[in-house]
Amino acid sequence: MALFCLHAAESQAVLFYDTGDYSHNTTAPTGIFTDSGWQYEGLYGSYLGTAIAPQYFITAQHFGTQGTTFTQSGIFTGGSDVTYNVDTTVNAGTGYWDIAGTDLRIFKIQESFSSYAPLYTGTLELGMTMVTMGRGGARGAEVLLNGNLHGWEPELADGTTRWGSNTVSDIYSSVLGDLLMASFSAGGTSEEATLSNGDSGGGVFVNDGGVWKLAGVNYSVDGRFDYTAGPGDGFDAALFDRGGFYQGSDAFGWSFITDDVADNPSNMFASRISTNATAIMAIAVVPEPGSVLLLMIGCAWAAGTRKRGVNRPV
Repeated sequence: MALFCLHAAESQAVLFYDTGDYSHNTTAPTGIFTDSGWQYEGLYGSYLGTAIAPQYFITAQHFGTQGTTFTQSGIFTGGSDVTYNVDTTVNAGTGYWDIAGTDLRIFKIQESFSSYAPLYTGTLELGMTMVTMGRGGARGAEVLLNGNLHGWEPELADGTTRWGSNTVSDIYSSVLGDLLMASFSAGGTSEEATLSNGDSGGGVFVNDGGVWKLAGVNYSVDGRFDYTAGPGDGFDAALFDRGGFYQGSDAFGWSFITDDVADNPSNMFASRISTNATAIMAIAVVPEPGSVLLLMIGCAWAAGTRKRGVNRPV
């Protein structure tokens, strides 16, 4: 299986099966997807990251460092934009921590987040509905084969964050550890979506007993594709049916995908959180409930007669 890593050269975002509307799902999810992780996302350069502890956020490694700030836009929180400063002195001056054998990277901020995502630490992701977030544009030109629609090419970037849904279809073992896999299916979820260039680093959330928890970080998609496997004419696309196309690259070769009666959808991949949760939590420290209570009591006492309660960043 060929994986096309999402990189900065072309910055498209979550791409939907049902619509090419540029304004679709650009605000907080509602209904069954209410509080499904959107509120924990933030802008890290051209990409996204997810707050996972009072002073830590997680994102992808492969697009490199993206500056020294992390901004939780009001579009995520419902309030004003808040920009946090990355602590570039951590880890002996490296400025971040990489989770060995994965595409996961953790940063620390100098201030504190007002809220952060719980991590999914179970092993039951397979078959669960997931919500994913990314930045960029909507779907572009139709991809046709013998006059039949098979999917869409990615549109030009517009810098907008969108969310979509899918279903975890497999756990894919790779050189970068376990990846959550989800197929871009014609008969998928109500907000069926996949990834495109620029979605790397965005959070993938699953509902665990009524609580949406971070289960993955966007990494890659299937690709590239070609009609003939000729040199220099491959293209990127979100295909709900890869049948009849070649998949691969000029550098590593092309494989023909048989055009069967049943659709053969392309897939998205996200670095799995659960198999790395211990390593993540060893870095991104979350205070014990007792410590939080003591801190609140101390702050309330210091406030004295003002009786304003605990101050917190917004």
